[in-house]
Amino acid sequence: MFFDREADVPKTLLMITSPPGSPEARRALDIARVLRDAGHSVVVALLQDAVLAALNATDTPAAQAVHDLLAQEVPIYVARHDLALRGFSVASLAADTVIMDDRTLVDLVFADGTRTLGCF
Repeated sequence: MFFDREADVPKTLLMITSPPGSPEARRALDIARVLRDAGHSVVVALLQDAVLAALNATDTPAAQAVHDLLAQEVPIYVARHDLALRGFSVASLAADTVIMDDRTLVDLVFADGTRTLGCF
C-alpha cells in the first residue's frame, strides 16, 4: 500500500506492542481516541502481543477500545506474522481491521507527513 494522495496520509501512527490487558496498551488506545476526538487523522498499528486486542472474542478494555476506534473509522492494522505466531488466523479478527505485512508497516511509518508514536 502506498500513500500517493494527501488525503490518504496518516498524520499520527500509533504503534502498540503491549498485551491488551496492560496499562500501556490501554493508555496508547486512549491517546488514539483523544487525538481522533480532537479531529486528528489517526492510524493504529498493533504488533507483538497487542494483536490480541483485535481478536473478535477478546473481552478486555483494550479490545473494547479497538472496537470503539473501528466504529469511529480509525484504521486498525494488525501484524499478520505476530497474529500467526500467537496461533490465530485473520478470520479471528474483529471486522474492519486491516491485516498488514512488514512492507505495509514500513509504508505507514514512512508516509509523508506522518508522526509515529511508539507505545510499548
